Amino acid sequence: MRCQLAQIQFSRAVTLCIVRQPRRMHPKVGLHIVLLINQENAVAEMLSECAKRLLWILVWIAAVIAHPFVRLANLRRPKSLPRIRNPLLLERATTLAHKIRTQQVTSEEVMRAFIARTKEVQPQLNCVVDERYEEALQEAQQVDKFIRSGAKSVEQMEMETPFLGVPFSVKESIGVQGLSNTSGQKLRTKKIAAQDARTVSLVRAAGGIPFVVTNTPELCMCYETDNNNTGRTNNPYDLRRSPGGSSGGEAALLASAGSVVGLASDVGGSARLPAAFTGIFGHKPSPGFVSNEGHCPSSSDPNWDRFFSVALMGRYAEDLAPTLRVMAGENAAALNLQQKVDLKGMRVCYVEDDGAVFTRSLDPEVRSALRKAVNHLEKSCGVKAEKLCIEELKDIFEIASTILLKMNAVECMFQVEPGSKEWKSVTWEWVRYFACMSDYTFPPLLYGMLKRIADKVSEEDFREMVSCNQRIKNIFKEKLGEHGVVIFPSFTEPALLHREIYYKFLNVSYLVTFNATEMPVTNCPVGMTAQGLPIGIQVAANPLQDRLTIAVAEELQKAFGGWVAPPSDEKETV
Repeated sequence: MRCQLAQIQFSRAVTLCIVRQPRRMHPKVGLHIVLLINQENAVAEMLSECAKRLLWILVWIAAVIAHPFVRLANLRRPKSLPRIRNPLLLERATTLAHKIRTQQVTSEEVMRAFIARTKEVQPQLNCVVDERYEEALQEAQQVDKFIRSGAKSVEQMEMETPFLGVPFSVKESIGVQGLSNTSGQKLRTKKIAAQDARTVSLVRAAGGIPFVVTNTPELCMCYETDNNNTGRTNNPYDLRRSPGGSSGGEAALLASAGSVVGLASDVGGSARLPAAFTGIFGHKPSPGFVSNEGHCPSSSDPNWDRFFSVALMGRYAEDLAPTLRVMAGENAAALNLQQKVDLKGMRVCYVEDDGAVFTRSLDPEVRSALRKAVNHLEKSCGVKAEKLCIEELKDIFEIASTILLKMNAVECMFQVEPGSKEWKSVTWEWVRYFACMSDYTFPPLLYGMLKRIADKVSEEDFREMVSCNQRIKNIFKEKLGEHGVVIFPSFTEPALLHREIYYKFLNVSYLVTFNATEMPVTNCPVGMTAQGLPIGIQVAANPLQDRLTIAVAEELQKAFGGWVAPPSDEKETV
């Protein structure tokens, strides 16, 4: 691709020279040069496509070798989770808050129900890293005491503390005072958060009570939730499968009814892929409106906050807007989340194929679910959906990857000191890894190698990538306006078996598209496969239009049922 981009830049420069200096060049000479340049561009493009296909072939060969072993390791289907017995676990967060402040149920009862469920599913899912059960129960008891005192009216509590007494979970990479904050790293001294991250403090101020932090891959650098510190997290719908990453622990806990709403993060789909794999909702907000303070890893690079977002996840679409309003704090007004959205006349576009060589074809059940969702929105909105074929999307994987890898001072294992641009030897860490002397997992090591490669991309080529990305943004801006959404697949297929992502990672282009374009996007569950696995699709809109994607999520939940409880071996069901 770099060769192709360089050729394009060269072509433009010479063409400008021909146009601006016609008198100094014979027309035939100019024509020959233009023809030569076009020929060179064609050759460059061909070489670029060959390089892509070579990479695809190498990944395909790896898949052929690894796939039989992955299948053999997962032949025996493990036992399902215990059934959900307590009806409180099936309530929305907003409903629980209402029942608590109106004294229909106590915060302590709710907290005990979620703690019990978390303890019940933890042995099979391995999704919880650290807990504060006793402190959470004490805080719930204080909430109940405050409500009984009558110090504030129900209306006051609803306005000032909309989540009063409601438990919430947090991805371990987001700081919760007193709890583990290692981001999946195996450290000699356990890292404990000295204070709450900004988003955690805002949800606390709204009355929420954090009670656990959940598992993440090392430094959030993998689409599989596994690390050398707390181990691997399983998918509640099939324990042989992955809940995705990097917010896989959060997704697994939420989907199993161990929590109702949670804080996560998204850099390349880290909240949306787990949401898709576990049948819940995951929302990446418009960049800049939710604070990233208190997340590890972080970066001082000015582009970090445009690409990375603290995100939210939940089982019910109705909880997304109220939670996002709290998380955005003083920035919430700009998002107009309380504004009622009328779906009538909303512009609906959709993409089924990004055209990239890397991306495999959609699984038939995923394609069918996406089309059903689009058809439903056509009827709901009274419009004809437009299928988009955006030429530039075929390069979005390379563009998004390079933009991310080009960022400096991203917290990683190679930094000499936290926040430093100076690195240790990447080669030496790889030697230690192959000698089985390293405490690190493969993905963060791979980041070091890829970062070195990305840093060698010339500034000229990088500017062309940024320009291409801007063209994609402009297309979405023009097509969607301020009252339109675009429907995308979340991933090419439902939840993968453990370790499959290592040879299917090239299929994440649908996810990274919206990090690169800085658009708000919501993963929505839209049914189940014949195997009983959730299917997720994405709903995206232009920046500041989060309310549109959430409104569509609510509509799709009504149409397709939203979250479905994981299977149980027990005959009785709630």
